[in-house]
Amino acid sequence: MPNSLARIDLRTFATNVEQIRPSLPSDLKLLLPVKSDAYGHGLEAIARAATEIGMAGLAAASLDEGERIRRAGVSLPVLLLSPILPDQARAALTLSLTAQVFDVETAEHLSRAARELGTTARLHVNVDTGMRRFGVRPELAVGLFRRLRELPSLEVEGIFSHLAVADSESAEDRAFTLTQIGRFRSLLAELEQVGLLPPLRHVANSAALIQFTDEVTAPPLNMARVATLFLGYPEVRRPWAERVRPVATLTTTVIALRDLAPGDSLGYGRAYRASGPERVAVLPIGYGSGYSPQLARGGEVLVRDRIAPLVGRICLEHTFVDVTRIPGVSIGDEVEVLGPRLPADRVAEKAGLAVCEFLVPALRGAHARVYV
Repeated sequence: MPNSLARIDLRTFATNVEQIRPSLPSDLKLLLPVKSDAYGHGLEAIARAATEIGMAGLAAASLDEGERIRRAGVSLPVLLLSPILPDQARAALTLSLTAQVFDVETAEHLSRAARELGTTARLHVNVDTGMRRFGVRPELAVGLFRRLRELPSLEVEGIFSHLAVADSESAEDRAFTLTQIGRFRSLLAELEQVGLLPPLRHVANSAALIQFTDEVTAPPLNMARVATLFLGYPEVRRPWAERVRPVATLTTTVIALRDLAPGDSLGYGRAYRASGPERVAVLPIGYGSGYSPQLARGGEVLVRDRIAPLVGRICLEHTFVDVTRIPGVSIGDEVEVLGPRLPADRVAEKAGLAVCEFLVPALRGAHARVYV
């Protein structure tokens, strides 16, 4: 019995996509990000499932993830969301991966490698509209496109940008997101005027697709990068987006029960003291397996179908939960850490975390993973 087990329901994944598609423009292409091991759900299995349900492509964080996708037998287009280094150009092209570029130097490396391999390097240009992580400034983008057109063995297949606060509904953040979208759309219009508009144009992530549907899907935009929504977590609440269900369930097991007397302290730092007679269950998960220490503030699990709050500090490999008011708890009982009955976004919110800050490390730290 593993200390923690992640169950990934691929049928729910497919159903989520089926539930959401009718609410989107019929010609909108869907690009599924599978970075960070498909958000902890397992890159290979999710990539194969994406093929079966008709995704237009995948987006990976690194060359290593791209290689894993190809080894899994998946032939969908794969966009690399992180820049490649000069010595990675040949490997990326050998694996038929699509690189992002935002400078001439990277494009020159790709052009040279493509000529040597007798192939064509497919590119998406990354535009920095406000994220300030990667990307060419909008005012410099047309010049970059003109230079790319001059380089041999290159095909500029797409253009995209990344939104910084699309999941926020504050007035200030909504205004910032709309500014980013506006900058991107203005650039697309400029590229179209000079005959340099590439075939694929995308700015939407899951949150933007929900909160700014029209702004991020209306022409000339024709693609969206969607992952968390299809995995069961709408980062912004709208009725049409809440049809999805969590794809993953993470469980662990009660491995010990401890009875506390009034005033007893518990765990490192004596951070918790019993206010009366209490019973505490010990679980074999901790921050060493991706269970965030911040969950000690407001975190909870399901034991025997009832909520059990976390108490004390989260340890490297152990966590304490209060089961005083849950009758019959026994060693060996299964405990739901996250899943359809205990959604990760609900637990994360109570602990002051974004859903992916809880979901991804916890799933990646699972000691075993099975697929339904």
